[in-house]
Amino acid sequence: MNIDEIKLLTGLRIKNIRERLKYTQEQLSELIQIDISALSKIENGKNFPSYETLYKFFGILKINPTELFDFEDFQTLEDDLTDKIIFEQIKDLSPRNKQKIQKFIKMITE
Repeated sequence: MNIDEIKLLTGLRIKNIRERLKYTQEQLSELIQIDISALSKIENGKNFPSYETLYKFFGILKINPTELFDFEDFQTLEDDLTDKIIFEQIKDLSPRNKQKIQKFIKMITE
């Protein structure tokens, strides 16, 4: 597992826990005292939280470091990571190639 995958999985785990606790991004960002854009970048795996922010996540989300970083048995994160990777690969395609992908998906899901 490389650092980019760790950032993505950490962000997805934080997002999953936030949603499970029914916090909006705005609510959680206020509680941990960071900009909503910073939280979004963390949840999307673009940035890794600072130690101070991690400490706040542990307290507010009522989790310990093991819960946040134990990726072995978290199939939802792996599924989300796969979806995110596919989305990242598709988003930069031309409209024509996106249509081809859409037709292919339709064909294999019927």
